[in-house]
Amino acid sequence: MKKFALSGTWGSSDGQNWSFKAHGKITKIIINHGECIDAIGFASQDDDGNIHHSPKFGGYGGDYTEVNIDIDVEELNCLSGTIGWFDSKLVVTSLSFSTGVNKFGPFGRENGTHFSVPISKARFAGFYGRCSDFVVAIGVYLNPT
Repeated sequence: MKKFALSGTWGSSDGQNWSFKAHGKITKIIINHGECIDAIGFASQDDDGNIHHSPKFGGYGGDYTEVNIDIDVEELNCLSGTIGWFDSKLVVTSLSFSTGVNKFGPFGRENGTHFSVPISKARFAGFYGRCSDFVVAIGVYLNPT
């Protein structure tokens, strides 16, 4: 069984727990966003080339965006965002993702307290957090290299 390091969470203790552990490299991040992060989902590819999708975590509002990561030339190496108040709730208000090749985001509105998880001696192995009608908290699983 693989051991993961945890980083985070950033956000509120409200809502339901959610978790996505990647089967290999993360290939896609699906985000619904507007004034905040309404929902998030993920896909990863295992060593045999099979794609594994997570459920959508969060609500149904916001604009839909897919972040596609070309795992042949890039790998996720930074998550950053902000935590702030929306609809009288403490939520994840924005998220950005970076690889060695591209920066994606910010998605949502950068409003509130900033956080950042740059990594160099580990690999993003998944995400976890809490959600309700919005993503209210996010953290990351790291696989040391």
